[in-house]
Amino acid sequence: MSTLQERSNLTISVDRPTREDFTELCDGLGLSVSSCIIALMRQAVRQQGITLSMLDENGFTPYEAAELKRRAEDVKRGHVERHELFED
Repeated sequence: MSTLQERSNLTISVDRPTREDFTELCDGLGLSVSSCIIALMRQAVRQQGITLSMLDENGFTPYEAAELKRRAEDVKRGHVERHELFED
């Protein structure tokens, strides 16, 4: 038989668009924001770690995004080489 554990409130500050997007995500999963945060916290404690994705909105790592930006700048400056594609 489980006993009631003392509850504590947690207050965080987050920008409105992020809060609204997260609320929409939770709603789509059938979860309240509170239950989702609690589940994330319990998982982190259970696994003794947190897995976060550092991918941007296009699915690129920071390194990949910087490389693409660098290459796009090269193209804008005309620093490109043309290569012919050959098929065997």
